[in-house]
Order: sequence, then structure tokens, then C-alpha cells
Amino acid sequence: MKKKIIDVNEISDATKKSFRIRTITAIILAIIFIPCVFLGDWFFAGAMMLISFVAFYEFINILALKKFPIVIDIFVFIMSIILTYWVWFKQLIEYDSSGLVNASGHIIIESISISTLALITLMLILFMFALMYTRFDVTDTCYLVVMSLLISLGFQSFFFLRFAPMSSLSGEYDYGGNQVYSSLLFLYVVIGSFMSDIGAYATGILFGKHKMNPRISPKKTWEGFVGGCIISFICSFVYAMVLDANGIPLLKSVLDIEHWYLILIISLIMPFVSVLGDLLFSAIKRFYNKKDFSNVLPGHGGVLDRIDSLLVTCLVVTLLILTFTFYRGLLI
Repeated sequence: MKKKIIDVNEISDATKKSFRIRTITAIILAIIFIPCVFLGDWFFAGAMMLISFVAFYEFINILALKKFPIVIDIFVFIMSIILTYWVWFKQLIEYDSSGLVNASGHIIIESISISTLALITLMLILFMFALMYTRFDVTDTCYLVVMSLLISLGFQSFFFLRFAPMSSLSGEYDYGGNQVYSSLLFLYVVIGSFMSDIGAYATGILFGKHKMNPRISPKKTWEGFVGGCIISFICSFVYAMVLDANGIPLLKSVLDIEHWYLILIISLIMPFVSVLGDLLFSAIKRFYNKKDFSNVLPGHGGVLDRIDSLLVTCLVVTLLILTFTFYRGLLI
């Protein structure tokens, strides 16, 4: 009898049902939010604001069983909003309305920024609460500060990746005001992150046998990790190259055909960072004995369960782009 070259796992009925639910939810979310990405400007900003508010609630609510005063929840929620949208306030303060929109009237975000005053205020007030309330300790303080900072920077990077192509970062090249073209940088990172997740999920179900980190994420396998990285890299790199070959660079003078090696670097990094972000948020849930951050998305859990890897991936890609832009004169 011939030995099988590839041993494919048997898929259980429960796994099939879970996959169907996840797929249906993903399709519904895509139908709702993809038009907002393409339309850009306040459509995208409004959608992200809604998602960010749910995400703030979820990371704060994970401590609900400790039953500390609601004033702490409200304070952290407000400070998370301030930290996230500080970059908007900063541009308005420094340049008036012209700092937030370009000559064509489209929203631009050229960087990410954190208010030092707001961050210090958040830390000091939370440490004061830790001294005042026995149910609220230093561990909770550190968790809320770090998560507020991480999620705030993550959402800032969403705005940066969507609105930067219309800014001076692209050498005054604003795609003729075309909102679909300017959305392709953000979609590039979405593809890199989500295809890593989808590829790892599918590969893991079919071929996964060696657990990656059972303590943090029992279902992740090394086979799924490798498959996700390969699929993510191929999809994101080909996507960027095909667009540029048709005269639509992701970010003119930074991520274009002349600097293909930068696209190669980012496409290679994205799946690894995506997995790291997923494991990071999984470790937090395990620490607090939670399966999901919430159950608002059938088959996916909460908003943070769906965008955890995307938050970290967008943040890392944003930092890489800003670094490349800063050293633009050294790029070959």
C-alpha cells in the first residue's frame, strides 16, 4: 500500500460549523466596512471611530469581574479617546483646518503622535486609584496603561495608512483625489495581516500537528504558521507589484516600483508581526481567563479578537514607513 505523501487532517463537524459561521460574519463585515475604506474621508473616519469605541470598551470590560468603581472605566475610556485622536487635535492646533485636509479637501494624516501629558495623566491617576481601591491593583493599572497606549497607536496607524497617500509624504502625489487609489496602501496591510490569519487557519486545520504554543493559543500550529506566512507574503507582495505595474504605487516615492525592496521587506515582516500580535492578545485573554474579549461577532468573538493582529501589523508598518520616509534621501 502506498504511503501518503501529505497527511491531511480529518475535519470535524464542529470545525466545519465554526468555519461557516466565521465566513458568514466575515462576509457581512466586509460588505459593511469595505465601502467605507474605498470612500475614505469621513466615511472611513466614522467607521474607525465606531470600531475604536467598541475596542476601548472590550479591553476595559475584561476586568469587569473585579468589580471596581465605574469611574475608573469611564476615565480610561475618555483617556483612550484622547490618546487615539490626539494626532487629529495636534494637526488642527498647529495648522488649523488646512493641517487636516489637503488642497483637494481630503483628510490627511502625516504621522502618529501621543500626548505626553495625557499619557502621564493616565498613569498617575490609575496608580492613585490602585492606592485607593483594594480591588484595583498595580497589575490592573499596568494592563490598562499599556493596552490604552497600544490600541490608541494602533488606531492612529489605521488613519495614517488610509490618509497618508493623500499627504506630502507621497511627494505631493495625491492620486488625482481618487479615493479608491489612496485606499490601496491600507488594503495592502489588511491583506498582509488577514491572509496570514486566514492562511494559518486553513493550513492548520488541514495539516496542523505540531502545537506552536499550547499555553497561550492551543489551536495554533507550526504548520499553520508557516502556511500563513507564505500565503500572506505572496498575496501582499504580488498585490503591490501588480498595482505599481499598472501605474498605482502604494505610496509614491516610498513604496513604489523604484523601491521594490522596501515592499519586499514589509511583505516579509507583516505575517510574523501579525502572528505576534495575535499571540500577544491571546496571552492577555489567558491571563484573565477569558476566551474572547466579547461576543459581538459570531464565530470571531469581539472586535479586538478580530483586529488584534491588524492593530499590531498596522502599527509596525506605519513605523517602518515613517522610518523609510525620514531616511528617504538614503534610499536607492
